[in-house]
Amino acid sequence: MEPGPQATVTFLSGPRDGETASLPAAGARGQVVIGRAAGCAVVLADDPDVSRRHARLTWQPGGWLLEDLGSRNGTFVGEFAASRRIAAPTPLDPGAVFRVGSTRLRLGAGAGPPEPARLEEQTAQPAPPSRS
Repeated sequence: MEPGPQATVTFLSGPRDGETASLPAAGARGQVVIGRAAGCAVVLADDPDVSRRHARLTWQPGGWLLEDLGSRNGTFVGEFAASRRIAAPTPLDPGAVFRVGSTRLRLGAGAGPPEPARLEEQTAQPAPPSRS
């Protein structure tokens, strides 16, 4: 399996709210595991509702698939009332919101990891107020 593109996840809740993390370039097997265990690519140690190996993002030609790994609390795709628990590998479009445990994440995809200066700039400064 050919490695997928570099992707990011942005935390939308919890102690890492607003943080963006680069995912490995899907690795040799095209998989990124999310969970509490230290060996996971995305570690959510602060969320007691997350299993040790909770979910997996897998790169397939054409996009990412999200799969629950038999977690107790499930993996959900979508926002709030429109969210649904997944029972099988589910395609995710860039910008899709998903939840593992109590942590909401947004998948971003691009040609490479975010530039450190841009990431710092985005998280350090609030957006200017909009004028109507």
